Parts: sequence; structure tokens; C-alpha cells
Amino acid sequence: MARMKVLVIGASGQIGAWTVKDLVEFYDAEVIAADLSLERAKALAERMGKENITPIKLDAADPAALKKAAKGVDVIHNSAWYELNIKVMPVAIELGVHYSDLGGFYDYTLKQLEYDKKAKDAGVTCVLGIGSSPGITNVCGEAGARRLDSTETISIYCSWGTKVKTDNAAFPSYSVRTVLDEMTQEPGIVDKGKKKKVPVLSGMKEVVMPEPSGKVVAYYIKHSEPATMADFIGRGTKNVSFRIGFPANDFATFRTLAQLGFMSEEKITAGGASVSPKDFLTAMYLKSVESSRGAAQSVDEFDYFRVDVEGSKDGRPAMVTYYVKTWNDSVKGIPSARDTSVPPSITADWLFKGKITKRGTLPPEACIEPEPFFKELGRRKIMVDEELQYTKTFY
Repeated sequence: MARMKVLVIGASGQIGAWTVKDLVEFYDAEVIAADLSLERAKALAERMGKENITPIKLDAADPAALKKAAKGVDVIHNSAWYELNIKVMPVAIELGVHYSDLGGFYDYTLKQLEYDKKAKDAGVTCVLGIGSSPGITNVCGEAGARRLDSTETISIYCSWGTKVKTDNAAFPSYSVRTVLDEMTQEPGIVDKGKKKKVPVLSGMKEVVMPEPSGKVVAYYIKHSEPATMADFIGRGTKNVSFRIGFPANDFATFRTLAQLGFMSEEKITAGGASVSPKDFLTAMYLKSVESSRGAAQSVDEFDYFRVDVEGSKDGRPAMVTYYVKTWNDSVKGIPSARDTSVPPSITADWLFKGKITKRGTLPPEACIEPEPFFKELGRRKIMVDEELQYTKTFY
């Protein structure tokens, strides 16, 4: 069988680099590692030490350059900024190439769904939001709904942290730009069958996560899952929400950055240079990530998700809960963020081998078979546990 060829956009980023690594190590894929910086892309290829990684400089917002870079590839995966999704995906459809990304941050996901007919006509599958969340969480929702006779509410929770208590804020396991957007843009939820926007950081709720996270206070934040899960899972689903339980220090840090205006894209002049606060913060963040990549981590860090699927079974109330748990490898320097970087690699392999047969612009819950997917995650020590709670009567 021919070797799979994948174009990874944003290949030197915190997530993209580990997607490249997984594609090469688990599937022996030929990877075109594309980045705005050729130097970063070359450094990635050198660090991986694999001949089947080709580093290139690419501005994926340039359709002509993207078409040239994607010539002959089987899958295009966008691991860069979510606003690029709506620019990259149409090019993939035009080329007749399968596509995936890490999610459209609710509003962009809704825009991407409008390309469904074009994707079907082109005979391609565009998997929208196949990271940890959205991604694994969506598949958990579908898996839980299959266990029940009907589904009413799907509640998703996220937390992260370390075993060691510290006064320092931790790196988020995903883009700092996305974190700032989450802290400042209105979340979307599904409430009683209707999609609606709610205030930022509303919906406060205490939820119990696996130890050492334990009980956390979680808030609504903007995420892609409520844009699709009620519609595509169906089975009577009327409520969908996503909440995050920030570690206290991280919450204070990110909220302060947002309040200070680091979300702004308006350029300011400082030290003779003109740059937006968001671009400056992103550059500093990427520099810190790059300098720490590959180094052994002395602190055990975790990334946790909980998905509660509530409904009925045999005429009685029932709930299926999924716990998704990922730890870093403190010796090899492998981050807990692999729960976001691995799913695109699995998806590319399944698209290439024809294991995903549905065509169109589809969220993960609509096209990925849950149990085989969970088992693939398990090969990378991304652990998915399922708990069923229901009442059986004998009268």
C-alpha cells in the first residue's frame, strides 16, 4: 500500500509538532510540515530526525500557495489558528482532498457546515474539530447516546493541572490565543432544544473530576461542541454545554491578561515597533513553548475531561459518564497535550484507509466509530473510562 501523505499546517506549534510526530511514528506517513517560519519547520524536522518530513514555509491564507503545497497529498490538517479553517477547508474541497482541523470555535464551525454539499459533491470528508475538545469529547457524547434509549442532556467539563501545588500559572495545553478568546467571547449552549449565547463565565457549577483534580468550579466558555452535538447525535438531545474548571492561578492569570487588553488586535507602538497585544503575547508564548520542548518535565501534569450523557434506558433515568485522562511523560518530555495532537493523526489514517466513509463537512460524532477510536487513543496512553448509571427494577 502506498504511503499516506499529509500536509500539516502549523506544524511547529505546540499541537502541530506532536501531530507530525504521531503520524510518522505510528503510521510511517510522509508529512509536509508547513509553517509561517521555515526556520521553525526545519528545526522540527531536524528534531524528529525522520527523512519522511519535508519542512516548508507556507502562508495557508494564500490559496495559490496552499494549492501548490497540497499537491498530491491525501489529507490536509489545519493545526493553526482556528480562523484559518474557513480559508483552508474550501481549498481542500476544491482539490478533492480530505481535511481536518482542531475546531472552529463555535461560530466558524457553523460557517464550515454550510460547505457540506460542496464536500459531498467533491467526494471528500472534512472532519471539523478533531482534537481533545472538540474531538474526543464529541465521540464520547455519541458513544454515551448509543448506550441509552434516548438522550436529553450532554454536559462536558475540562480541567488541567499538576500533582504539585504551585503559585505559578501553567501553560495551557492549547493555544494561548484560544484561551483569551474563551475568556472574552460569549459561549454558545443548547438549552431546551435551542441554540443560544450566554454571558462569559456564567453557569458556575461544582463538578467532581478524577484525582488529583478533584472538585473544581467550572464555568461556561465558548466551545464548538454545542454547535453540533444536539443536531448530529439526535436521539432527543435538548441540552449541550461545555464548562472549564481552570486551576485557580491559571484562571487569575488569564483573566488579568484579558482585562489588560491582551486580546486586542489593534496595533500599539512601543520601543519603536508596532504590534498588537495579541500578536505580542502569542509570540512570547510560542517562544517559551519552543524553548521548553523536548526537555524533561520534573512536574507531573494532567489534562482531564468529563462527559455526562443523561437520558433514559428501559423507561428509567440513566447516565453514562466518560472520563478522559492524559498525563505527560516527565522523562521523555511528552506533554499531556497529546490528547489534542493524536486524534488528527488517527483521523488522517482512517481517512486514508477508507475507515471513514461518510462524506461532507462533519463533526467527529457524525463520522468516527467510538470504541475503535478509544482503543487507538489507549495505544498512546490517552485513557478513556466509561461508567454507566441506571436503575433496573424487578416489579
